[in-house]
Amino acid sequence: MGLFSKKTVYCVVCSKELTHKHKPKKEWNLKGLLCGDCHFDKSKEYYEGQVRQPCVKCKITQKITDLWEPRWQWDMEGLLCKNCFDQKEKDFAQKKNFCSLCDTKMGLIRHNPKNHWKIEGQLCRKCWDKKKSEFG
Repeated sequence: MGLFSKKTVYCVVCSKELTHKHKPKKEWNLKGLLCGDCHFDKSKEYYEGQVRQPCVKCKITQKITDLWEPRWQWDMEGLLCKNCFDQKEKDFAQKKNFCSLCDTKMGLIRHNPKNHWKIEGQLCRKCWDKKKSEFG
């Protein structure tokens, strides 16, 4: 169990012993390492658009090349179709640029609600002060 110990590693797909390890792309939904042949086959399937996967939100199955990767701020796993991506983008922009309670345009200073208030999004100063006086 030394620092440079050589454990035998096997391919996730074909179970061959690996001499050279290849990492799968996260869109392939594979956990582990691949041999050169399996990596080549998977990348060929992916780039030719033969792989089909459902949208995370609406569950409609499409070619993986037609699906969109969500933004890191959304904290999501999986891929979205164009319509769901656009809807999520619109909702995110609404939450980011407008107060969650009174829908006024946010200025430079934004206030995050406390966890026990159970409010999603950000608040303007007036609404934050009002909630602070209500809940403490």
